[in-house]
Amino acid sequence: MTQSSPLNNITSDESTEQGNRFGKGIEFREGSPIQLLRYSEKSENEKFGQILLNPEALNILREINEPLAIISVVGSFRRGKSYFANVLHGRHDGFDLGPNVEGCTRGIYMWAPPFKLTSEQPNGKTIQKRVLVLDSEGIDDPSQDENWITKLFILCLVISSTFVYNINGIVNREDIGKLHLMTDLSKFIQEPKDEDFLPRLVILLRDFVLENPGNFKDYFLKQLYNINTGAAKAIRESFHDFDVYGLSPPGCKKKMLQHMEEAKTNELDEEFVEEVVNAVKSIYSQLPLKYISSSVMKGISFAKFLEDVVERMNSSETSILLSIPDEYESIIRSIAQELIKESIEKYEERMNNLMNEEVKLPMLWEEFENMHHEYISEVNKIFFEKIIGSPLQIGRFSEQLIKETSKSKEEFVKKNSKELMHYNENIAKEFWTKHVETRLNKNLFKNNKEFQEALKLFESDYNKSTKKSPEATKVISSYKKNQYLFAINHITQLGRINAELAKAMHAREEAERLRLEALAREEVLLLEIEALKREKEEYEKNINNKILELQTNIEQQNKSQGEMKRRFIEEQNSIIKLVYQSFDDFPKNEEIKKLRKENNEIKTKKRKVCCCMCVVV
Repeated sequence: MTQSSPLNNITSDESTEQGNRFGKGIEFREGSPIQLLRYSEKSENEKFGQILLNPEALNILREINEPLAIISVVGSFRRGKSYFANVLHGRHDGFDLGPNVEGCTRGIYMWAPPFKLTSEQPNGKTIQKRVLVLDSEGIDDPSQDENWITKLFILCLVISSTFVYNINGIVNREDIGKLHLMTDLSKFIQEPKDEDFLPRLVILLRDFVLENPGNFKDYFLKQLYNINTGAAKAIRESFHDFDVYGLSPPGCKKKMLQHMEEAKTNELDEEFVEEVVNAVKSIYSQLPLKYISSSVMKGISFAKFLEDVVERMNSSETSILLSIPDEYESIIRSIAQELIKESIEKYEERMNNLMNEEVKLPMLWEEFENMHHEYISEVNKIFFEKIIGSPLQIGRFSEQLIKETSKSKEEFVKKNSKELMHYNENIAKEFWTKHVETRLNKNLFKNNKEFQEALKLFESDYNKSTKKSPEATKVISSYKKNQYLFAINHITQLGRINAELAKAMHAREEAERLRLEALAREEVLLLEIEALKREKEEYEKNINNKILELQTNIEQQNKSQGEMKRRFIEEQNSIIKLVYQSFDDFPKNEEIKKLRKENNEIKTKKRKVCCCMCVVV
């Protein structure tokens, strides 16, 4: 029985399908929040607190095959952070709001399932992405562990592609200090040198009651310069792409403010509703994907990245240095090895099912190669869809996959070859017994003519009944070396042919045997080359598609990626070479030329032998 996907396992009890819709053109998203991670205070067995991931949430993430856009909503507690996260899903309810003074969100919650969003990229292409909204624990709660809050802030920054920072409408030094922290990441994060890393920044100025400044971004920057010039410059340099939205108070009574999940949109202040709708639609219209180098993050890579970052953070009580390039390298290697393993297992499963259930061995090689090509194409398609990394890394992983699948295929080739040999040997034995062996044993051949006719009948019936293959050629070649030799010697001893004719016949059959052996080797090589040619074309198509995907990903990243583009161009030229070297069919072409030359020499030798036989006869 097929196991259902975690993405489909959210029951009607868990999913608030009849939720409190916000409307106003913001699409309603079904589902419910699930805790992604939480912080556990230090215990007797632990020196300091630990971040604990929820396995159920990770399983949901791993099932996502679309590119991910990750929105983290971060900010002070009791500032309407969770409410805005709900509105991002077109609803008033969802993430817990709570009426009390204390913050109600603990750790980080995610919406499950992450919803699909079709959007147009800057290059004009339309893609479908998965949007993961994270509602984080509010900061500034006096009861919180200071080290945990710093880690939480950095964690949200590291894993997001859009960072929504929810602060007081009246910007103060404390808010500026936290924003400044994001620009002074050298203490905490070693960033990649040649690519974008920081998320897109969106600042929400909540309960903004002053006169509308017209341009909130300019207003915010002015406030920054007035409070902290260094922070203002750093934010402008670090976040070249950021937006600021002012949100008026909701305009409702205290009791409703305590239960905003029950509010109706038409009960709220029109200006507040209009500002919220504008902010949400603007965020979605400019929603970047989460990247890992030149690849987009999907479910598996994001889950692995999150696990690695949390593991690193848990290794120290205070905030430690996160090396993002090292984390990326670890994820790329881990995913590649898992994909290679899965690819081999999938290929072997399909081939085993074919050989054990769907068809009866032996198979003709053309049929075998067609099935192999079908299965290897399926495997490669999935591999290239999921593999991440630079062109050079992908080239090396592809090379490894080619070698591993070739080894696996070789085992199935041996199995089918063995069955073909067995099948054709049985056919040969049947007709040899019928036309030659029985008559030899009963001494029924009167002369050489009858003996030669019997040999011709044997070969004719064998060729009609055999499964055409190099193995069939090898079997008849073996007969010419063994059974033919015995039969000629036996008929000579009976006096049906003289010694000179027997010698000529030996020479003829030996020449024919050598020709057949060379022909069998040529047939094997031709089969291999044809298979390699098809596979190489398939790999070339997949790699070119992957290169195009990586190029697009680089172009989509907002920052100027000069160094990344330069390195990409260098590496893309080597990726095809790596794969071609893996197939390496050129020596086989040379070997075929050599075999054909040998064959022609054998044919010439055989014609001379036949002429000699005519003279003897």
